[in-house]
Amino acid sequence: MFLLLVACDADPVEPAPPAVSLVSPASIDYLKSQGWWPIRIGYFADVPSFSAHTAVMRHDRLLEAAGVEVEYQSYLSGPPILEAFVSGQTQVTHYGDFPFWTTRDRGVPAVIYALTGVGNNVGLVVPADSPYRDLDALRGAGRELQIGTTLGSYAEFYLRSIPGLNYRIVGLGMRDAQLVPAGVDAVALWDPHLSFAQARGLGIKIDDVYPWYFPTAFEFVRAEIHEHAPDLVQVLADANTEALMRVRADPQRAAAIYVEDPRARAWSQDDVLEQIQRYLVAPKPTVRFPHAAFWSAEDIRVVAAQHAAGRLSRARDVADLTQDFAPVYLTETYRRRGWTVPSAPVFLPSDWAGTIGQPPYPPTLLGASAAAPFPEPGDLAVPSP
Repeated sequence: MFLLLVACDADPVEPAPPAVSLVSPASIDYLKSQGWWPIRIGYFADVPSFSAHTAVMRHDRLLEAAGVEVEYQSYLSGPPILEAFVSGQTQVTHYGDFPFWTTRDRGVPAVIYALTGVGNNVGLVVPADSPYRDLDALRGAGRELQIGTTLGSYAEFYLRSIPGLNYRIVGLGMRDAQLVPAGVDAVALWDPHLSFAQARGLGIKIDDVYPWYFPTAFEFVRAEIHEHAPDLVQVLADANTEALMRVRADPQRAAAIYVEDPRARAWSQDDVLEQIQRYLVAPKPTVRFPHAAFWSAEDIRVVAAQHAAGRLSRARDVADLTQDFAPVYLTETYRRRGWTVPSAPVFLPSDWAGTIGQPPYPPTLLGASAAAPFPEPGDLAVPSP
């Protein structure tokens, strides 16, 4: 069993290598036969809500403690991290749902074992001197707007979700888009770039992704690993959750670890800490559970929009998307920790009256600034030790 419990007032120490690997010899032999040992993990250096836990997992050598030989590679943007996975340079990675379904359409087998970056905000920002001060004014511009964002990202799908907006996308990387450059009427930014632009007065936010769309990213592996080496995926799920709990136990330490990566040094430690508090500390840790029915019903909209735009070669249905989720791993992780598997995404209020897949959605707890209590009644399947 891979389970490291961390006291909230303690600084986690580097774990010692185990006497016996938690990945079976048969699984290791299979991975070696594919050239996947050491396993290679790709992650974002530019989006703390996606990756702060991965940086801690790497720093604290959590996978090595389970007997896994591993190499990590960080990336600054979506296209290279996607291409690394598609080309086989990495076998484990994460990115937004919009590019994930593109990956699957390319015929690359992949299985989602957890979520990350749930609720990472995306917003529409106009230049500080723009005549358009709200979304209705932008809709009523009477011409085709030029809106900058990263093609193939979930910010692109956010734009597609806004009704009545006449625009053409100007392809920009987030580090360029966050400067709200001249020549665009608006930019669609995700955090931390959205917070960066607002904090420095580079533009004015006139719309948020919610209520149009529930943004998320997926943690996933090659499907062949799920099939032939599921014990490795279980170790990944356990380590992923342990790293998240270490981030929550000491956000300052996690922020300091995150900015050790030279690719992350565009952000100050305070910038990263703010993102960690908002996206990793505020929601319950069980927000990462991959509810297949919920996310498939939401993401069928993503797939349909991509297919209609000629970006995907084939249509899919909800049942088809559901097959790409493997909640079995976090189910086992939570069982080992004595946590209850939530019956629905934990950011949804119990009285939420929306229908998934039919926006605009009514109010939700998505993006709440105050930390949700955890554990509270119902969160634990067994009493705390």
